[in-house]
Amino acid sequence: MLAKGFLTVRNILVAIDDCEATTIASPIMERAIELACAFSSKVWILHIVPHPGQPPFNVDSKLLRREVASEFRHEHELLQHLAQCLRNRDIDATALLKEGVIIKTILKESDQLDIDLIILGCNRHGLLYGALMDVTEQGLLSACTRPIMFVPISFYTPDPLR
Repeated sequence: MLAKGFLTVRNILVAIDDCEATTIASPIMERAIELACAFSSKVWILHIVPHPGQPPFNVDSKLLRREVASEFRHEHELLQHLAQCLRNRDIDATALLKEGVIIKTILKESDQLDIDLIILGCNRHGLLYGALMDVTEQGLLSACTRPIMFVPISFYTPDPLR
């Protein structure tokens, strides 16, 4: 039994921005694994893709639909692989690929899945950048009532020869 005031984390939503660059060893996934193991949580891995919209007048709409569908299949496979890696570690995990506006979709999925913690990757930028740009992290902070954990995205790749 938890003491009053302590947070239980039964459901974790990990919002993935870049499926290609996210692996089981990525900082965002490492934090999710640590928390899921500590709290016996279910992990939902969410990637949101924008609505394709109307193709330009000089692009064949059927060709564009095939290309978009191919890209969605590829991203879905990457998400499924991440979820399987978590399941291999005895973590209950489900991959979700949704289409929509990022902040609205994260909020909607968080409500539908009764999420206790949202984990997001964030870029390290200064205050000026944040003041000038409409950043997902800041937009979500202002709109979300659930706890959010920001994990810095590292762009440093160690030299394998060192």
